[in-house]
Amino acid sequence: MTKINVVVVDDHDLFRRGLIDVLSEEADINVVGQARDGIEAVERVEELSPDVVCMDLNMPNQGGIKTTAELASRCPDVKVLILTVSEEATDLFQALGMGALGYVLKTASPKEIVDALRQVHQGWVVISPAMAPRMLADLGTSGSVRSMPQTRDASEGYLTHLTLREEEILRLVGQAMSNAEIARALVLSENTVKTHIKNILSKLHVKNRSQAAQVAMLNQLRSAQPPSGR
Repeated sequence: MTKINVVVVDDHDLFRRGLIDVLSEEADINVVGQARDGIEAVERVEELSPDVVCMDLNMPNQGGIKTTAELASRCPDVKVLILTVSEEATDLFQALGMGALGYVLKTASPKEIVDALRQVHQGWVVISPAMAPRMLADLGTSGSVRSMPQTRDASEGYLTHLTLREEEILRLVGQAMSNAEIARALVLSENTVKTHIKNILSKLHVKNRSQAAQVAMLNQLRSAQPPSGR
């Protein structure tokens, strides 16, 4: 069995140790390291090359938002799952904008956290259900996705520049489908899918598939909002 290697980053010793205990009970998860702040986290990740980092937001020396951005630049293959007490939509959007794939509240059950970690490892964007009303309220109030510099313009306007085929492929990217899976689903060659994805990344002004998937997810949230005045 191939295990998911994880680094746990949290300045609260009790929570960090408890989470490590929970994860260590899972046969497919291997906790390879831990850190108490963002600076130490970057050092551990570069040293250990984990698959997933479980990241707190509010930490001394360097917080989770800045650390996530640094990891996205220096260790782009590592996926980040935010575990936090913050229910602020701004924190959520900033975390996703910096490259995190998951945002789960610490009040979630151990099973929910473990499931979220596995989904993030597979490339899914995972958000605590409790955050959905806040996200939609924030989107509805502002009319745009705030505090997400990498994807804000994409979610507001750049999607209109995509062709219908590109929109279709972006939707499947948002479902964490691989190029091969997309090719089979749409009866295309993998090279054609790769070309479409390259064009999508360029048009959305994003760096990778993960950020494109975030744009797809946020666009779906915006589309799900009721029309104004109702």
